[in-house]
Amino acid sequence: MSGQAWVEANSGARQRPEREGFEAARYVYTYAPGAIFELVANPNFISTILLEEGETLNTIAAGDTSRWQVSEAIAEGSLGLRTLLLVKPAAAGLRTNIVLVTDRRTYLVEAVSQAGDAYSAEIAWCYPDAEQSAHTQGGALNFDYRVRVLRGVRPAWTPLRVFDDGRRTWIEFAEATEAGELPPLFVITSEGAELVNYRINGRRYIVDRVFDRAELRLGVRAPQIVGIERVESIASHRRPRRGRP
Repeated sequence: MSGQAWVEANSGARQRPEREGFEAARYVYTYAPGAIFELVANPNFISTILLEEGETLNTIAAGDTSRWQVSEAIAEGSLGLRTLLLVKPAAAGLRTNIVLVTDRRTYLVEAVSQAGDAYSAEIAWCYPDAEQSAHTQGGALNFDYRVRVLRGVRPAWTPLRVFDDGRRTWIEFAEATEAGELPPLFVITSEGAELVNYRINGRRYIVDRVFDRAELRLGVRAPQIVGIERVESIASHRRPRRGRP
């Protein structure tokens, strides 16, 4: 009976990819302690496991080390070095687990190998608990952003609030907003509008940078545009008015 209890517990903890979790070929899981995250491998391809920026890997352990290759590599991230794992099975039809212990958390990965063209190019995580802890730190977050409609009528996806922690920016939408209705994000620089990468966590965009100006745009012929401006940036660029003599 105890063995069956473990089978049921593992089945309930197992997380598998869903269509809306993909960013190009990367699948982003929502991290939860004790969850088992699926990785689909293939003997003809390399699969990548991407850790959080700045996270240090302490230990790698795999259940089947004779038929699975798991190696560590270091890549350049947007904020510095980033650890990733390279996973490759010796054949199709294999199954094992991989445990990653870092300086921040423990990851439980279940790897299965398949034939054909299917494989996980890359998996990564978003971390709602870490974000929530940052929210509770007094003075740690900057909520001084102005959100306004620049073109068209006010859309249902107009952000409720925008905030940053000096390193990342969160854009929060209403609970009723569906992921399929959300617009792409453009950061406005001196060179024009630049499409930026972001993760979707529930009803939030998570951007791995802080920006002064950005726009959410949806539509081609008559686009709806909502502008986002950091108030501190607006004040620093505002010229003082000349008083009358």
